[in-house]
Amino acid sequence: MSDPTDIPAGSSDPNGGPSDDDLGEPVAELAQLTWQSGDAFGRKVTGSIERRILTGRLLDVAWTAPLVILLEFLRVPFESLRSSGHRRR
Repeated sequence: MSDPTDIPAGSSDPNGGPSDDDLGEPVAELAQLTWQSGDAFGRKVTGSIERRILTGRLLDVAWTAPLVILLEFLRVPFESLRSSGHRRR
């Protein structure tokens, strides 16, 4: 493990990566770009993000629903055994 005092000058990242102040020449050129995107681009990006979120949620349900159903099927016999055990006493 490296010593935190060994961070190169001009770097705020302990791993030696570039600092946020030094964006580099290509990024600095893009920062001065004055072209504005239209509303259609924003809607397209938003729609793409929402589709990915919806897909992720559907996959989450697709993976968790069978597990929940399996646990319910396993719970039923144990609940019936527990309830029949209480009736005998």
